[in-house]
Amino acid sequence: MRLKLTQNNYYSQEANKAYWSASFVKSMLDCPARALAELRGEYVRQDSTALLVGSYVDAHFEGTLDDFQAQHPEIYKRDGTLKSEYILANDMINRAEQDAVFTSYLDGDKQKILTGDIDGIPFKAKLDVYKPGVRIVDLKTTKDMQPMYKPEHGRLSFAEYWNWPLQMAIYQHLEGNKLPVYLAVITKENPPDIAVIEIPQHILEAEMDALKSQLPYFDAMRKGIVEPV
Repeated sequence: MRLKLTQNNYYSQEANKAYWSASFVKSMLDCPARALAELRGEYVRQDSTALLVGSYVDAHFEGTLDDFQAQHPEIYKRDGTLKSEYILANDMINRAEQDAVFTSYLDGDKQKILTGDIDGIPFKAKLDVYKPGVRIVDLKTTKDMQPMYKPEHGRLSFAEYWNWPLQMAIYQHLEGNKLPVYLAVITKENPPDIAVIEIPQHILEAEMDALKSQLPYFDAMRKGIVEPV
């Protein structure tokens, strides 16, 4: 019987060992040895300021910002005021909330947990915004929306650079109804910029096909049959 996931145990080591996730796959694509060391608890990745800014913005739109602020005293200066990065995060939130179209895409069930299989391998996902029968939306923060260079891949769109289409392909597959999927993007520029980006279905299907071709190799590394690189 598979582990039942809740908001409290979703990110636990037990859950990570019971299920694969988009985060784990992206980590395997980046560095399998590190990804598997994290899974075994031998390596703990430190939260970067960039990640915490994104989590701050996420927490606001989830309605959990008070909890986030209490759990992360490092976002404050000694005098109790927010550090400059999180003042910018508030600017990002305000910019998004001024746009009725952008905020309409954030309407729906927040942090919806899904589980399912991809070619027999159990996966989990937590959707930022889920509107059943309508769409799946992931809220993203990024430095800007300019193309980025990745070795061996050349210039990629910022979404491709971070493997967000792959992430959304996994979400759509687990949801099971081929709903339209969108990225709701807020930049860390001054002033912040915003965009709602739909990922075309043919790209999602190509990402899923590529993932399925890689899963046996990744699974062999995860099981210790093949040495991770």
